[in-house]
Amino acid sequence: MRRKRNMIILLAVLIVLVGAYAFFSSRSGETPDTADREPDIEISSIEVDKIQKIILRNNDLDEDLVFEKEERQAETEEGEEPKTETVWVNKTSYPVKLVQSRVEDLVRTFSNLKAKLLVEEDPEDLSIYGLDKPLAEGVATLDDGTEVTLYLGNRTADGASWYLMKKGDPNVYAVTNTHGERLTSVLSDFRDKSLPSVDIQQLTYFRAAGEGRPEIEIVLSDDLESELAQYGINVFYMVKPYKRPRGVDTTKFLDERLNNMPAFQIEEFVDDHPEDYSKYGLDVPKLELTIKDYAGSVLDLVFGNTTEDGKIYFKTKDSDAVYAMSESKLSFLDFKPLEICDKFALLVNIQDIDAVTFEGRGKKHTLSIEREIIESDDEEEEDEVIETFFFDGKEVEEKAFKSFYQNLIGIVVDTEKQHTASGVPDLKLTFHTNKAGMPDSTVEFYPYDSNFYSLVNDGDMESEFLVSRNRLNWVFGALEDFVKQTKGGE
Repeated sequence: MRRKRNMIILLAVLIVLVGAYAFFSSRSGETPDTADREPDIEISSIEVDKIQKIILRNNDLDEDLVFEKEERQAETEEGEEPKTETVWVNKTSYPVKLVQSRVEDLVRTFSNLKAKLLVEEDPEDLSIYGLDKPLAEGVATLDDGTEVTLYLGNRTADGASWYLMKKGDPNVYAVTNTHGERLTSVLSDFRDKSLPSVDIQQLTYFRAAGEGRPEIEIVLSDDLESELAQYGINVFYMVKPYKRPRGVDTTKFLDERLNNMPAFQIEEFVDDHPEDYSKYGLDVPKLELTIKDYAGSVLDLVFGNTTEDGKIYFKTKDSDAVYAMSESKLSFLDFKPLEICDKFALLVNIQDIDAVTFEGRGKKHTLSIEREIIESDDEEEEDEVIETFFFDGKEVEEKAFKSFYQNLIGIVVDTEKQHTASGVPDLKLTFHTNKAGMPDSTVEFYPYDSNFYSLVNDGDMESEFLVSRNRLNWVFGALEDFVKQTKGGE
């Protein structure tokens, strides 16, 4: 019986609660939580288009910050009619590129300012709110000359809002942090921090050079100088720091390195009109970085000293201003040139040669190719090329010939070493080319020590690389196998 009575009581309470909810909901869709909440208090309501000028004064500004509307020519596509646009510009100190949306946010503080709370009507002591000496003052001038002035005091105790007054209104209000932050802004808060964006997948040029690092310059194969474009097999070629262009491994360069490049932007505006670049280490830059893409975008930066908080000073090539960014953003450049380029002693496409002379360890051989062109009767079809392969004048199988040729061009360097080669080469390869304007090339291997050979290209004894002795041992071993296949031994 008691259980039944309890169920009836609970049901009655539920009916009362449902009825109360329905009652409050019927009041313009309000719930009990919103029904008792005071509506926002309007402090300033102005049409955005009427505001023509804004002045900011606060403790972080050395001088008034002034923004004004200005008409200017808009950027248009080729063939389009000229257009004008209205933009905000700063009228103090020196003109800078502004983020228009940031200024427009400030405009909204004047055009649509509401308070969450009326703190006190006509207070006798403004110092309680920090409004006897406001932290910030903002003045908006309308198109009819009318001015709207706002005064910003301290943050409220809970840190969620600021005390504010409007000139001509004796009351103190509490406004959201957004308005307080806008009125305490400085010029850098409105400035465009972006730098040119380069599409790495459309890269056309890369250069990095500086103190304590080799200069790396990479170009498209199409952009190689004519005398260097002999071995156009790769998409990119590294033309510095080595004497000869070396093909770039796009996986290691683009995917593993440049794809880790951050989106560069200005983190701090340091000095817009420096009188002495040496104080920033930019008189003799520590690093120069240039990257270009097909669309014509160019990122061209020079870097100087680092700061105690891990920033590095930098500037763009086309500006005098000094900026700063986190030095860690340059970590993607921490690689050596040999890590991203091919290591072949000399890579020559077999289609570009008529013969190769092999000299070393008392042996001398010649590999040669004869080509006969049979013209096609159909203009849309390519001519047929019949190749015949020879070793020391004796015709040999194509497969064996090409396999041995792969051994010759497959010799790679093992390490960098600037030195002068000397002595007698243990192996000399001469590639006789068939391309007009493409000279014959030689590659020689001089004993360096018990482990390495000095690599010499085209007789330049100032060598840059060392090659393991084992690599030549493999080549001479491959020669023995090739000779057995073609001559049945010597």
